[in-house]
Amino acid sequence: MNAVVSHRCLTRVMTDDDRGVEVAQLQSVMHRIQSSLRDVPMAQREYIANALLNLAVSRMVKQEGRSLTASILMRLGDVVANSDSPPAPERAVDLSRIDS
Repeated sequence: MNAVVSHRCLTRVMTDDDRGVEVAQLQSVMHRIQSSLRDVPMAQREYIANALLNLAVSRMVKQEGRSLTASILMRLGDVVANSDSPPAPERAVDLSRIDS
């Protein structure tokens, strides 16, 4: 698998080689999360996305630092803002450039 992994293994820079293996792992994790969330009471389901985002950002800050986390989130925001449709869950989001 060709990925450049950070020292703390949270963020990765992907190359095109063997991306299918990485995507399969991501899909597996996403399926496990979705399966486990089925047991969440309906009254709490509207909070799932925000809770997962808070956990992800907190972990990113802890592992990558505030500056790198801010950069990653800015790039993600740029991708979302400049896309015609939401990022596809079955493939990695390209954060390697910022659109102008």
